[in-house]
Amino acid sequence: MEMKRVLMTISDFQDNQVKELEHIKGLDVIVKNKKDVCKEDILSVDAVVGNVDPALLQDAHLEWFQAESAGVNQYLGVIAPQTVLTCATGSYGIAISEYMIAMMLNIMKRIPTYFKDQEARKWVNEGHVISPIGKRILVVGTGNIGMEFAKRAKALGGYVVGMRRRKEEVDGFDEMHTIDELKEEVSKADVIAISLPASQYTYHLFNQEILEACKDQSILMNVGRGNVIDTSMLEKVHDRFLGIWLDVLEEEPLPVDSPLWNIDNLLITPHITGGYQLDITLEKLYKIVLHNMKAYAQDQEMISVVDKKWGYAKS
Repeated sequence: MEMKRVLMTISDFQDNQVKELEHIKGLDVIVKNKKDVCKEDILSVDAVVGNVDPALLQDAHLEWFQAESAGVNQYLGVIAPQTVLTCATGSYGIAISEYMIAMMLNIMKRIPTYFKDQEARKWVNEGHVISPIGKRILVVGTGNIGMEFAKRAKALGGYVVGMRRRKEEVDGFDEMHTIDELKEEVSKADVIAISLPASQYTYHLFNQEILEACKDQSILMNVGRGNVIDTSMLEKVHDRFLGIWLDVLEEEPLPVDSPLWNIDNLLITPHITGGYQLDITLEKLYKIVLHNMKAYAQDQEMISVVDKKWGYAKS
């Protein structure tokens, strides 16, 4: 049987893990740093494992492409229609959801204000704070990240409401609604947590109308994709929120002259929640890659397969 040629560009795996991948029966695995990958490399293989410059995939007739990220919007419309697209859904839920809990509690307990007081050497009791107990927590996007956050928010006493494209029951949520009900649901939610992928259906889903409909003194958080929120509207509407946290933005890196830096109740992190800072994230990614490379070699079913129309994989 002819060997299938696979280009592997993920450089974060341990040496023993890479060796295990290289020795999968039926595969000829070529390991190369993604920075050194060129068009000829792509054209010489049957499959690519690891994020590469999307431009390199133009006119490439790959059988399979495995992204190392959960989001794959940069590859939609670039890879050939017949190419199987898989992603890293399932790898990042723990890491990102823990950041979400941390930032939600930071805002609820006025921690950023106390940090500012410390910098100013002020000994001040900033007063009233809130608890997640009994709060209505709306999770917009109930994939792996949304489900992991819901599990933790519920453990803290929150009433967790999920929102997705189709209305169907999802474990861990007290209620489920569809995106069509977004305006009504944001008006009732104490916390709004967005974990949606980028697609034509989610672009500026949180526009001026939706942002202005959000409950007064609610918390808004986005860990999905930056363009789900029309961030140009935040200057106008930020005062209605107790706090806002964005780990993803429409323009990254955020320019130094962006007015977003000056919004006092907006916390910004530089798209770090979905990295490999947490060991278990890389472990989970490796398991997905190992499973899918073995499945590819044996023509078996893969996991985390992306629905190209909607831009995400089912958890």
